[in-house]
Amino acid sequence: MDHVWDGFYSGQLRLSRFPALIQGGDDYTLTYTGTPPGKMRYKLDGDRGGVLIKIPYPNAGAYALYLDGDLQKVSKWDPKTGRNEPLPKRRCGENRFIGIENILEMYLRPGCTLEVRPKDAIQSKVRLNWTMDEFYADGGTVKFADRIAAVLGIHASTIKVVAVYKGSVIIDFFIQAADNEENPDRALDALANKFATKLAKG
Repeated sequence: MDHVWDGFYSGQLRLSRFPALIQGGDDYTLTYTGTPPGKMRYKLDGDRGGVLIKIPYPNAGAYALYLDGDLQKVSKWDPKTGRNEPLPKRRCGENRFIGIENILEMYLRPGCTLEVRPKDAIQSKVRLNWTMDEFYADGGTVKFADRIAAVLGIHASTIKVVAVYKGSVIIDFFIQAADNEENPDRALDALANKFATKLAKG
């Protein structure tokens, strides 16, 4: 146990550890009995077999995955399913966030350490009066991110599409704070105001 408690939470004088014995080569869903932690490290000790870990979150959020301190890219976008492709399970650090279901998936192999970190982000959803075929024929998620970035005057890499589905075309996406932003909260507040103004003007 920790040495001090602040209300219901420990004072974080040391990192908590939650060891578990699992079998390599399988898929696991990690469910927390309380609110999932903002930051969490995962390590698999062993000599064979990786594991796919699925973490359901109670609400949508933006998360970044780091392998030994290096930011990992999410899997490629799949236009057929309207989400990122399933993980091929070939290298440690593969990951994707499944929109609507709010599930983070990551692949962990023995010997590497993965860290999940939350990212400050504006969550948004738009509905386009198009068909899915028209949306992807016009550039799909890449062109959508480029257009949003051009309107707001930000880099397209800060825009992350997490789900595209019918109705006509509904797009769930995040606008994330830049990694080198000194004050992400203030930057996102200013960006949110700008975004709202642009939407109001049409």
